[in-house]
Amino acid sequence: MLFPKRSADLLSRLTPYLVATPNNLRHLDRNPFGIRISDEMVINPLCVSSEPFLAALERLDALTFGPEGMPMPRWVFYDCSELPGAIFGLGVAAQDVPISVREVYRISDHYKGLLPFSMYIAIPMFRRGDWFGHNLCSISPTLPDLGLGGLGSVTKALALKCFRVQHFFGATQWDSTALFIHTKFGALDLMTAFTPAHSEEKTLTYHFPVTDERLASAMDTTKTDAGRSVADFYIHIDDTPAIVDLQDQIEAGFQFRIPGPPEPDSNGGLRVPIVRL
Repeated sequence: MLFPKRSADLLSRLTPYLVATPNNLRHLDRNPFGIRISDEMVINPLCVSSEPFLAALERLDALTFGPEGMPMPRWVFYDCSELPGAIFGLGVAAQDVPISVREVYRISDHYKGLLPFSMYIAIPMFRRGDWFGHNLCSISPTLPDLGLGGLGSVTKALALKCFRVQHFFGATQWDSTALFIHTKFGALDLMTAFTPAHSEEKTLTYHFPVTDERLASAMDTTKTDAGRSVADFYIHIDDTPAIVDLQDQIEAGFQFRIPGPPEPDSNGGLRVPIVRL
């Protein structure tokens, strides 16, 4: 595959890795879009020797979601990610990063392995080819001087290819910046708009069919949103009554889609476009 320039630059600087048990590994694509994951970069969570790398993943998660109050405990990593699913990401050898970066990760001077700069976690569902996206992390917002813009999109796209996902399901918050990344993969069909079953009630649940075209498009950081569906209406990200009303309509049998990324509103906030199906 011929990658867009920005994505090709990231992939030339970073090393792909994969966390999976031997049983799960045999079902995955070790060469997504021609990006080979070497044997040395396959991490078996059942081995004690994997702990330093898995601890670095935990730190990456804390750097990403800690400020939002949603970091994962280590047992959640194992029970809900490493054992039933898989983790794909990109990183750099620890000895090749500045001391300041090592300090952010709080890693020992003796650690010589890969330092994960991104990760995408997904969990397989009952129907073959259906996967739920559990977690997307990128160090780019925390360390902007590293020049890793677009890393989240590239990581998620390669992960979905690696996991052989055919139909994707995800959940995120209306006010999460991750929604900008998720909408790069095309229109998102809504399953929920307001989700009290989640610890963050203003969580939306979505799904979309996975195609190589969608994945390639998401990795093109120069792509504009031209040509996407015109919104029938907008949901302001902090408008809880409107979000609850949308949930009521979904439960009544109406179908809605997010056709594109959040947009700025006249008050300096953000609103999400919605299309009725």
